[in-house]
Amino acid sequence: MANLENSEILKYALEEVNGAIRRGELVAGDDEGMNEAVVQAVENAVERSELLTPTGHAWLRRKIEEWRPVRRKKMAKVRRANLRRWGRGLRYYENCIVTSEVLNKMLEDCIGAWVLNDRSVISENLLGVEGVMGGKGLKCLTLLSLQSRACSIVNEIGLLSEHGYPEAVMARTRSLHELAVVAHALSAHGLADTSVSDRYGAWTVAEAKKEWRVLSGLGMDPDALSGIDAELQVCAEATWGSDFFKQNGWASPLFPGRRPPIPLSDIETLVGMNHMRQYYLAGNDAIHAGPRALAGRSRFRGGAIFPTSSEVQHETTRYFLAVSAITLAEICAAACEVVSSITEDFDALFALKAMGDAVEQARGEFESGGMRP
Repeated sequence: MANLENSEILKYALEEVNGAIRRGELVAGDDEGMNEAVVQAVENAVERSELLTPTGHAWLRRKIEEWRPVRRKKMAKVRRANLRRWGRGLRYYENCIVTSEVLNKMLEDCIGAWVLNDRSVISENLLGVEGVMGGKGLKCLTLLSLQSRACSIVNEIGLLSEHGYPEAVMARTRSLHELAVVAHALSAHGLADTSVSDRYGAWTVAEAKKEWRVLSGLGMDPDALSGIDAELQVCAEATWGSDFFKQNGWASPLFPGRRPPIPLSDIETLVGMNHMRQYYLAGNDAIHAGPRALAGRSRFRGGAIFPTSSEVQHETTRYFLAVSAITLAEICAAACEVVSSITEDFDALFALKAMGDAVEQARGEFESGGMRP
């Protein structure tokens, strides 16, 4: 690779800057203008780098094509290693997913039959805003949506585990944990209670308001809330005050006498999910650009310091597949109990036994260490 003395890219950039100086476009003492000119000159040189450094470009193209089959072979090897160890566990994990998806359809049918038998359900408006469902209908649909999203996430976790992406597995398990905390929080005052779920349903305008504020601060011109959303925002503030729009203001009924902001960790503790906190924090490391997470990625394998694609991490796989299966069961139970209680279709509860059996089978496989060679 070229050094500072014979870099064609640097020579081109310097010539462009010197040309600007000769033309009087840059003057002595204008440090800001000089810095901007240098940055722009380097960008221009990089755009022309294929012409300036044809040998280097040819080398790069050759290396890219050489690496492509090596990468594919490595990724296939990682997948085979995971399947050798966790193939049976992943089949059991899929049983959990399939059971949860069938449960979702059951709950959907329960809600549909309930609405057909009692049309007043859809006429209960949130905060009196016409066209926005509130009350028990909103709570059932919210739990159904939470459970359906959990199904999607565990599908992702299963695929990511099989193909060797442990950090992504931890990150998605973190998301699953958040869904579980919310699912339990919505019924902390009772399965049929709607004091929390109504606020959670109206929280969409709080999120929209925050987004508008952030984008406006960046000098953008986002569309303001209009129509039903604007009316819902006005009604929410009139009913619950401006504190509603602060962090997790929807959860205020869970903490009498306390004003937001309310950290997720407090809600987590209230609903008894803090025993899973360690996995949530591990997911944080996998998502955020913290120095500990970056330093912890060092492997010194295959001639590289850090991994750039898939890898085998059996311990991460076993723990997070087990945790995500257990968390999925928690969300399924929360959704099933609410829908059954409100719709009075209690036969749907038998699905929880099937879900529990599937999760127990998967958990046992992961705890035992899988199919060791």
